[in-house]
Amino acid sequence: MLTSSAHRKEATKRLRAGPVAAAALTIAAAAAYSAISLYRHERFGSTVDLATQDQTIWGYSRLEMIPNTVIEIRNLLGDHFHPMLMALAPLYWVWNSPEVLLVAQGALLALAGVPIYLWAARQLGELAALAFQASYLLFWGILAGVLFDFHNVVLAVPAISTALYAMLERRNRLLWAMVAIALLAREDIALTLIALGLYVIAVQRRYVLGSAIAGLSAAWFLLILGVVIPAIRGGPYRHWTYTDLGTGPSSAAIFVITHPLQSLELLFVPLAKTRIWIGTLASWLFLPVASPIALIAFPYLAERFWSVAPTFWTFHLEYSMVPAPILAFAAIDTVARAKRVFGGQVGKRAVAVASAGVVVAAALLSFLINPLDELRTYVSASTATDIQACLDIIPPGASVAATQELLAHLSHRHAIYQIPDDHDTTVEYIAIDLASDGNNEQERLRQGADSGPGQARCDRPGAAPPDGALAERGVRRAGLPGLVRIGGPRR
Repeated sequence: MLTSSAHRKEATKRLRAGPVAAAALTIAAAAAYSAISLYRHERFGSTVDLATQDQTIWGYSRLEMIPNTVIEIRNLLGDHFHPMLMALAPLYWVWNSPEVLLVAQGALLALAGVPIYLWAARQLGELAALAFQASYLLFWGILAGVLFDFHNVVLAVPAISTALYAMLERRNRLLWAMVAIALLAREDIALTLIALGLYVIAVQRRYVLGSAIAGLSAAWFLLILGVVIPAIRGGPYRHWTYTDLGTGPSSAAIFVITHPLQSLELLFVPLAKTRIWIGTLASWLFLPVASPIALIAFPYLAERFWSVAPTFWTFHLEYSMVPAPILAFAAIDTVARAKRVFGGQVGKRAVAVASAGVVVAAALLSFLINPLDELRTYVSASTATDIQACLDIIPPGASVAATQELLAHLSHRHAIYQIPDDHDTTVEYIAIDLASDGNNEQERLRQGADSGPGQARCDRPGAAPPDGALAERGVRRAGLPGLVRIGGPRR
């Protein structure tokens, strides 16, 4: 029979086991996410998004604010307002590679699961907390974001998760710190924070705090969209894709108020949008629907589905990352309410069933949606080595125009342009992946390329040229599928 001292020791062991397991889940997820992203990059699956962010953050690491030539804008803050990216610049002093962003992204997404665990542990117990943390880490929307390049919005994911924890635990200093980080992560995160402020007012009855968060976030959103970004960009905000609602935030808000049914319909039609709603909520067994916390995710989801751009209505890309921790907290809240309502053994069984269910649902939907399917489509290791050997010909400071799969491997320079493009800038080298975009641009390259001593032929030894080999101004540039063609100069 255990003494009281033995009981305390046993309880202490159990308490320690939970945080250790949560830390292990976090580390394992960060390692897995990073491995997926690094594999994709090393096999030349990375594209424009990583190159765009990398060139600018590389500039920050050199204490420079350089024009972003990948998307041809004089300052990337005029595209999206994300000064928090500067916080990642010191990582380049340790590892001067775009891969550092991929590892940072994996770590940030994994860390966003920690506040989920902490709050669930207080509400439901250690085992249930681990289950909800795992459901977030297995969510198909997180995996889809991991697979597709690096995204500036990733900085908002742990900030939002921690802000929710701080709000629910009434830790105001931590809450304000996370609000500040989230606002600096990207301009549209302010909409989510407005909803968070309204929750604080309506549910927690903390009127001053909620009004301050909502009011500050609204003012910030209007200031950044209406003044700051146009001033930096030298033109209007270019990501307004809500023309079904209006030409700007004001007209869109008026449309939603005056046409509520039509606005509601636009959230679910066409059917592709409804599929995303179902796939998202089903990952948590539709539990978030019963919690008011889920309303905090509504602005981000509405922003996504009111857009006229079909790229937002897909199971892939990064668009499901920000709502993920919010929905996890909402699901926990629903189960905690059920536990209190039923009480006793029934309440404990409800927690156990829900905890097991969300893990199974998240894993099953990730398996069925298969956001990682793209991993089997990349070039082989030997081909990747050959392509990199070609790219190594280009001097570090040379200006380059490249097809999109090569951009992120060449973006540590002041002048890197995407093929196809419409710029007239002279570049010293051209890098073409003949397995993809290069084949579609052969006519343009024939018209724009110069022959000369700067050109380099880059073939694998003994390889025969394939059909459709590229010839430019009398210089024959043969290549294999996946091989990079390097030459220059070009105007």
